Amino acid sequence: MPQGRQTCYRCQLPTDEPVIIAIEHSGSVASATVYACPSHARDYPRDAVAQAAARRRALDRGRTR
Repeated sequence: MPQGRQTCYRCQLPTDEPVIIAIEHSGSVASATVYACPSHARDYPRDAVAQAAARRRALDRGRTR
């Protein structure tokens, strides 16, 4: 869970409820975490494999809609 306010990738406004939507890996040691506000989290283009893995984790933990 992210600590503090983060900036939404889409609206560029700070949010008190940041949602991690991607972790961008690069050639260096550091990687960038992409955050969104709850209303824009669904709009981020996602990787189908990552979505399937997230759904499987949700099912395993009993967190489905």
